[in-house]
Amino acid sequence: MVAMQWQGGVLSLLDQGAYPQEEKWLTCNTWEETAQALATPAVQEEKVAAIAAAYGYAQAAIAAQDKLGTDAFQAALDQAKEQLLASRPGSRDVAAALAFVETPPEAYTKNADKLTAILATAVTFDRQQVVADRNLCRNGTDLMGEGTRILIRTDRGGFHSASPTGALGIARRGWKRELLEQITLCEGRPSLTAGTLLAHELAREDIPCTVIPDHAAATFLAQQGAHMVLADGILAAKNGDLKAPVGTYELAIACYFHSIPFYAVLNADDIDLEAADGSAFGQGEGDPAKVTNLLPGTQAKGWTPAFDVVPAFLITGMITDRNIACAPYEETLEELVKHTPRKTIIHFD
Repeated sequence: MVAMQWQGGVLSLLDQGAYPQEEKWLTCNTWEETAQALATPAVQEEKVAAIAAAYGYAQAAIAAQDKLGTDAFQAALDQAKEQLLASRPGSRDVAAALAFVETPPEAYTKNADKLTAILATAVTFDRQQVVADRNLCRNGTDLMGEGTRILIRTDRGGFHSASPTGALGIARRGWKRELLEQITLCEGRPSLTAGTLLAHELAREDIPCTVIPDHAAATFLAQQGAHMVLADGILAAKNGDLKAPVGTYELAIACYFHSIPFYAVLNADDIDLEAADGSAFGQGEGDPAKVTNLLPGTQAKGWTPAFDVVPAFLITGMITDRNIACAPYEETLEELVKHTPRKTIIHFD
């Protein structure tokens, strides 16, 4: 589902928390309204939040255009950047977006004022993400042959700025190119994303799928099998350990036991070479109310981890927008991040 629209300095954001039960849009006329929206559950997908933050910075430039060429103009931009960063504490994606847009490419600054350069840079950041999303999907479908059966485990990918991405985007592209025989969605609690969102998005394009509970994944792989399993990751460490949504670890173990390829799906920008291994991600805990909210009036306590860390040896390969990396990850991920150029696409098919 396209979750963002930018037109005439106005940013419209889909309320991702209400969708698909309700399609409701938030209209952000100022950078302050954009920052407020980013701080709410209405914007859940980090890549969408990053692009929104870039446009929020552009909104700040538009609002201060009467101060163009003065210190007050830069002060207004700095204030907006600070508030936009504060709206998503610790977000690598938002920080990267704002770092990109606050320093326009030299080609943009040679023959244009700073306001025009900032607007062009924000749009460029958006388009670069679209290109990355589509390249990732192409790389994923390159692994498929006719009659491929896949199982997907993800808590993201349903929302995008212009192009479906992640494991869901790979599945969509594979089906449209008549490569897939079966798409199975692994329903993970407590988010229930597969049933409530991913199946809905596939149904919008008449793409059939089967939804299974995550606790039945091992049995499904044993009885029906799959040619590959795709799981969206959050971050990858230098050694290939993967930070991923809860439930990914046990699925990777089931794939390892049944000798089924397990592929992590993530952008090359989400590979953190400063993190030596998965221990750098910590052991955060999720909201216990997500477990107990259907148990009113009981003394039961809830516990759920905030994320999983999947050891690198369980991962067959990492599908990224630049290439597909396989073990030894210490070598291939560094090559991917430092030396593999971003790809461009001329025809967005």
